[in-house]
Amino acid sequence: MSLELTLQFLMLSIGFIAVAALFLNVDKKRTQKRLEVELAEYKQQHEQNQKHK
Repeated sequence: MSLELTLQFLMLSIGFIAVAALFLNVDKKRTQKRLEVELAEYKQQHEQNQKHK
C-alpha cells in the first residue's frame, strides 16, 4: 500500500512539474514576441526621428 501511495505521489509531482514547464515555455514565447514587437516599434520610431533631423 505504501509503495502505491509513493508512486501516486511521484506521478502527481511529475505531472505538476510538466504543467509548470509547459506554462513557462508558453510565457517565454509570449514575452519574446512582445519584446520583438517593442524592438520593431523602437527601431521604426528611431528611423523617423533620424529623418526629421
